[in-house]
Amino acid sequence: MGRPTYEIELSATERKKLVKRIQNEPERGLADRLRVILYKANGQANQEIAQQLQMGRKQVGKILQQYSQGGLEALMQKGKRGGSQAKLNREQQQALKVELLTEIYTTAWQVIAWVSAQWQIEYEVSAMQKLLKRMGFSYKKNRLLPSKADPELQRQFVTWYRGLCQRLGPDDRIYFGDAAHFKHNAEAGYAWSLVGAPHLIPSNSGRQRYNVLGAYSPQCHQFVGLLTHDNITQDKLCELLSALRSNHPAHAKIYLILDNARYNYTNQVRDQAQLSQIILDFLPPYSPNLNPIERLWKFVRKYFLKTSIALLSD
Repeated sequence: MGRPTYEIELSATERKKLVKRIQNEPERGLADRLRVILYKANGQANQEIAQQLQMGRKQVGKILQQYSQGGLEALMQKGKRGGSQAKLNREQQQALKVELLTEIYTTAWQVIAWVSAQWQIEYEVSAMQKLLKRMGFSYKKNRLLPSKADPELQRQFVTWYRGLCQRLGPDDRIYFGDAAHFKHNAEAGYAWSLVGAPHLIPSNSGRQRYNVLGAYSPQCHQFVGLLTHDNITQDKLCELLSALRSNHPAHAKIYLILDNARYNYTNQVRDQAQLSQIILDFLPPYSPNLNPIERLWKFVRKYFLKTSIALLSD
């Protein structure tokens, strides 16, 4: 016998009341139970709801069953909620959140030790992991920050950038520019293969490269770029500036944010920017982490250069 399926339909008034109730519910666990009903009414599958709310698919099914039997009030009764009461109260959880945002803890055991030292409250590893997930944390790889980067300059740039976004007109655009260098050769990526028998990918014998100078706008995901076998120089950047302007209305303000490569600062580039009515700004030194186009280059390498052969074979 298969699992029962639940279909939920909400009127516009019921949906509005449910959204307001979620917004006003201070306890995240209860709010998530209400979100299950809202997401299900939106037509989402149980697995998708479970992934969004970081809960098990069976738990989603139990919540839907409780709702079908007793409505929203059945979900809010403590006796029918899964799991036990959290050992840390709201103030203690907030203090733990501040600690985790301030210091780096690599294991749940370290967090358990800190909680024990602070409040003499003991946790099992699995219980602590569940608590951290409910608090909005996940176990993921840290990101490296270039050693010469200035954190204060980066914070100032982020503040400036957010302010710039708020001042943009409907047709104004912000672009981030950078150059990438792709070898005309296969790159070995990851794939399923027998142990000791990895797939063999044919490679080219030459070292020819394709150089790409591009500009990417996070607002509209538009990309403007130049492909060349030659080196990236101020001349190529001037071509990119002309191409950028030709892609937008004459009245639109265009901002191009570049890194600190030398050719970005030449008089020729500044003159072309003025002619094309493009405003140049620059990232703080050693700040590739603040340049969204770096993610585009990473995407190209992963999904085109490393997996293109597998995609073609499929």
